[in-house]
Amino acid sequence: MAKKPKARADGEGSLFQRKDGAWVAQVAAQNPDGSRKILQRVRQTQGDARRALTDLKSKQDSHRLVVTGKATVRDWLNTWLDEFIKPNRAPRTYVSYHSVLKLHLPDKIGKMPLARLAPEDVQRQLNYVASTEEHGRTADLLRAVLRSAFNKAVKLRRMDMNPVLGTDPVHYTPQDTATLTADEAIRFLEAAEHDRLGALFIIALSLGLRKGVAIGLKPEDVDLDCRMIHVRRSLQWVKLPNEKQGHWNERPPKRNSKRSLPMTESIYRAVDHHVARREEDAAKVKAWKDCGYFFTSVTGAPLHERNVSEAFYALCERAKVPAIRFHDTRHSCGTLLHVQGADPFIIQTVLGHSQLSTTRRYTHVPVEVTKAAVTGLESLFEVTREKRKAEEEKQRAAAEQVPTKQVPTQQVQ
Repeated sequence: MAKKPKARADGEGSLFQRKDGAWVAQVAAQNPDGSRKILQRVRQTQGDARRALTDLKSKQDSHRLVVTGKATVRDWLNTWLDEFIKPNRAPRTYVSYHSVLKLHLPDKIGKMPLARLAPEDVQRQLNYVASTEEHGRTADLLRAVLRSAFNKAVKLRRMDMNPVLGTDPVHYTPQDTATLTADEAIRFLEAAEHDRLGALFIIALSLGLRKGVAIGLKPEDVDLDCRMIHVRRSLQWVKLPNEKQGHWNERPPKRNSKRSLPMTESIYRAVDHHVARREEDAAKVKAWKDCGYFFTSVTGAPLHERNVSEAFYALCERAKVPAIRFHDTRHSCGTLLHVQGADPFIIQTVLGHSQLSTTRRYTHVPVEVTKAAVTGLESLFEVTREKRKAEEEKQRAAAEQVPTKQVPTQQVQ
């Protein structure tokens, strides 16, 4: 026969035994909508149930008691994306997060109650995603997105703990970043002088501008009189989930990326030539419609990033240099500045990084610099070795010049 719950004060919780012999700890909690709900923990022994009751009361007293209701993992992720990410992050970020969760989080996990998601469930999915791709970058991104989403859930008391914190990161090999050598950079710049978008590519390599920043430049940002380029915005073509057609999105640059940079002589010549060519296009192309940006298509429309990449790869082929990614021009700029001895903080300013640690990832050491350093170290070894030999010879010669002390013999009485 089941024991009746022991009488307790209001809000104190209760402890009782069910007909099947199991013990139940329960407390009254408040739902997010203000209604009351009974939370229970079922244990096999009275001692375990008492400890569960103590834990529930402790969390209740410290306002850490989690009331999840029937929300599933997918329900929460959709809420997190729409209410916390979409309004506050870049559209590309929202699209990226939405895509990775849609493609790589199966319904088996998505339909689980949010409060019951365990670390091993997440780890199993991360391992599976990593096993289906070459580098494992997607698994790493999925883990980062889930960690952020569940951190917010814990903060809002939708979960007791973040299950991602109990998982191990998936190890992957990042793709190597290619950079142009000084000789390759010169060939690239020379070929760019004859390209319709040559000024854009020369600016990208010489100043390390991001693609979105370069195509987002406006005529007032390119000051020929003061020979300065002002970074004030980024332009991207974005297609949101369930959106039939994409749209242009103009955003301020990343944190600490708003800056003014000087034109080099090659940039000045290229920009001056581009202004004249732009005026010619506007005069002779009947369909020309000025979009207000400095670099445009042949009809005056904003440049799509895909078209910029195609033109960039074509230029690399004409210049007979490796077909690096457009973004690798930023790495090339940082690396070439580093090779010529530029201060790291100056490189950070040019590239517009908020942290010096990020700049270090953009300054690669070419093999010829490494070879010169190692060769210099070998020369140091040789010089040190010769000095040591000379010192040993000097000590040996000094020892041979010292006369041997004669010990007098005693006369026999």
